[in-house]
Amino acid sequence: MNGRHFDKQTQRERTCSLAHGTWRCVGAKIACAGACALMVGQLLLPSVALATECADSAAGTDEVAAAPVTPTVAEDTAAPAPVPVAPAAPMTDAAPAAPSTAEAQQDQQDASAATGNDTVAANQDGSLGGTDSSSANNTIMPCGVTDVTGGSGVRVNTTVVDHYTNCVLSDNITLKKGQPYTYDDFPDVEGGIPETLASEVVEVKYYRADAASGTLVEVQDASMSDVTARFEPVGNHMRLTLTFTGGAAGGSYRLTRNEDLYIGAALTYTSTDYGTDYEGDNSYAGSSITVNETRDDYYLHYAINSEITLVASESEALHNLDVNDVKTDYAPGEVPRATATIPAADADKYEIAYECWEEMDGSDPAELTPVAFWYSDPAKYPTGARRIDHFEEGKFYMFSVELRLKGDNTVADDCNMNVNGRWVHHIKTDNGVFAPNADNMLCEQPIDEWRAIDVIEINGATTTFKAGDKPVFTANVPTGSNSLPQCEYWTGSDGSEVNSQKFWDQNITNHIDAFKPGVTYRYGIYLKPARGFYFTPNTKLVINGQECGYQVGEASVVDPESGCIFTLWLNTDLTFTPEATPAPVDPEKPAPQPEVKPEPKPEVKPETKPATKPVTTTTTAKTVEKTTQAKKGDATLAATGDATAMTVTALGIAGATVAAAGLAATKRRKR
Repeated sequence: MNGRHFDKQTQRERTCSLAHGTWRCVGAKIACAGACALMVGQLLLPSVALATECADSAAGTDEVAAAPVTPTVAEDTAAPAPVPVAPAAPMTDAAPAAPSTAEAQQDQQDASAATGNDTVAANQDGSLGGTDSSSANNTIMPCGVTDVTGGSGVRVNTTVVDHYTNCVLSDNITLKKGQPYTYDDFPDVEGGIPETLASEVVEVKYYRADAASGTLVEVQDASMSDVTARFEPVGNHMRLTLTFTGGAAGGSYRLTRNEDLYIGAALTYTSTDYGTDYEGDNSYAGSSITVNETRDDYYLHYAINSEITLVASESEALHNLDVNDVKTDYAPGEVPRATATIPAADADKYEIAYECWEEMDGSDPAELTPVAFWYSDPAKYPTGARRIDHFEEGKFYMFSVELRLKGDNTVADDCNMNVNGRWVHHIKTDNGVFAPNADNMLCEQPIDEWRAIDVIEINGATTTFKAGDKPVFTANVPTGSNSLPQCEYWTGSDGSEVNSQKFWDQNITNHIDAFKPGVTYRYGIYLKPARGFYFTPNTKLVINGQECGYQVGEASVVDPESGCIFTLWLNTDLTFTPEATPAPVDPEKPAPQPEVKPEPKPEVKPETKPATKPVTTTTTAKTVEKTTQAKKGDATLAATGDATAMTVTALGIAGATVAAAGLAATKRRKR
């Protein structure tokens, strides 16, 4: 029984424990839910209270809180103050006219609104009569409102006047392949072209030659065109450039263009009209004010209807270019001018693009720097560059010229260019060639009389050297001489050279560093005459007091008509050929002695030896005796002394050995 009771007790405890555990879980969940509800209530309580408060407030004032508030326009209770009359505005470009007019209208509105009990215009953006001031363009959009009445009773009356500038092209124009044609005779645009619009009125149009219709048809792709037309402003007028660039075979075609291009506008204030009920006490009784203005609109009108003849030309590589008549002898105070010409036979091949004079600092011929310019084409001036108004005495000037090719002509790689008949260096450009430093001049007073130099006197020149010597240059001229040395030089029979001036010496490849034996060297000198003087073919040359012959070098500048020489390269008859220098003698070493040949040995005949004597003993004794008695030279004895000494020593050792052996034998025999 106790066992069953224990079992029942255990069963109850388990049942109660399970029940209590279940209720504990349910209770925990209920507690958690209650806590959550409490938190939600606390969070919603402020919102509910605020909503209740707003509802009570709205009910008390009979208004809806969420309804938008619409502003109303106050009734005109008093006449607005009179509008100040603006002074007449001068006609200006479109860009500045727009903001000035808009500001004047805004000032009128502000004055009216301030005096009329906060009376505002009908439009809430502040503009008169519904005009949106924010849409005005600063360049070409006109400003002003025509016949518009605002809430303040102010009306703006704008009168529009159109102005057209007609651009008419010549009737007949011939275009050669690759040669631009420029038409610069269009009239000035009325009112001028504003700088802000200069880039906007530039137009490039492309035309294709249509053989069927005989017209130039506008196309959009440059690769399909035969003629390019460029319209661009130059000052206050337009310029047209036509270029035949395509592959059309040629012929005549009609070019037409009939259209207007808007340039700009200008506003001008004219007057202000007041209503008849103006009371003069800064108030109006339903009256209005009218502001009168004039807007001038300006247009370009292209009226082009021209016959364009296209001429195709064949390409030709030019091998010679010539520029003539360049003036290079300006006197102080003279003004530079374009004087260059080309041969008439080449007029269809190339032309003068522009001429240029540059004032050089002249401090170093190897590093000249331009400080002022003159161009025949004003468009070529560098920005901010100082211009040459006239030539100044003592200043050094350099001349350059550029040529422009015509048609399909090209310049050959080996093309030769001459200016005033003298070869010049040139550089290829995109459509021609440019010759920098084609000529130069030192501006000086004109020379009344030129005089010839009869004798060139050179003193102190070093004209002979030894083999191994380095070149030195010491020549000079007497004080006041009219011959001015520029450099000295030597040329060798092996093609070597050396020059006293680094400008020429640095370009010599086979250079004379030291004079070599067996090579013949010739002396030369380069001279210029003093101003007003010149050399002649009969001018004598005196070097170190002796008259010397010479030949005029090819680089000399000679006037072919008069024979006057203005730069003289002289290859003189002074030559020398260095000889080989003997080897130097060292004083510390003895002088070499002549070699002494040894005397020949006397022939020694062998003697007949007696048969009774031992061969070894007799031979040895006679050999020694003959060696001792033989007469020989000192050189022979010196050469054989060592061998003799060795032989004697060997004989002495052999003799001692034999003596010892004999002594031992004697003792044995005694025993």
